Amino acid sequence: MNIYYDPFPRNEEIPFFMVKELQSGYLSGVIGTFKDPEGYIVEDAEVEKFDTSFPTKEKKILPGQLS
Repeated sequence: MNIYYDPFPRNEEIPFFMVKELQSGYLSGVIGTFKDPEGYIVEDAEVEKFDTSFPTKEKKILPGQLS
């Protein structure tokens, strides 16, 4: 569909990047590049640090739950 994923060369097949028109013909004649929004990709260490800002949760099994 001539929509490319920014981090990869245009001639490389990217199996996890897919485009689907919601209206038939909407992208006719369009050539463009998709770029992930800033902050979309983060390092695991950053996520772990962020998660430590939340209180620890206790897993509970309540009556009626499958255990």
